[in-house]
Amino acid sequence: MQPYHFSMEKILDWREDLEEVAKKEVKDCENLLIMEKQKLESLLKESRKLKSDNLFKSNIDSVKRHSLYKDMLDENIIQQKLAIKNVEMQLNIAQEKLLKANKNKRIMEKLEEKERYGHKEAEKKEEQKQLDEISTLQFGRNFTFNQKVK
Repeated sequence: MQPYHFSMEKILDWREDLEEVAKKEVKDCENLLIMEKQKLESLLKESRKLKSDNLFKSNIDSVKRHSLYKDMLDENIIQQKLAIKNVEMQLNIAQEKLLKANKNKRIMEKLEEKERYGHKEAEKKEEQKQLDEISTLQFGRNFTFNQKVK
């Protein structure tokens, strides 16, 4: 009998490739999220530093500049929080794609497993059939030989 070959091997390979792409996308989103959170932490640190520096300002002009800079920093913090939410949404979408790709790959793997099992069973049946044939022929020869000897 011919060696086993999965009939949908190319589809399985394609689904494995899709899963790898989805894994990479999730990893990229996770890295981006880490970077965005670090940016936010930096902005928050700057904001805290700015608040403590404000206590020592006595000049009106410098208090004005300080206030404008603080407002700009607060706006940047808000924008950064929105950017983090956006990246988190992208990460959720990427994770859903990964789950779907993984599920599709597992379906194909199960199908391959069933097909491989069916092939193995067919091989066993064929082998048993050949053994039965050999046994029958052997018995026939022995029976004929024993008949002639008597």
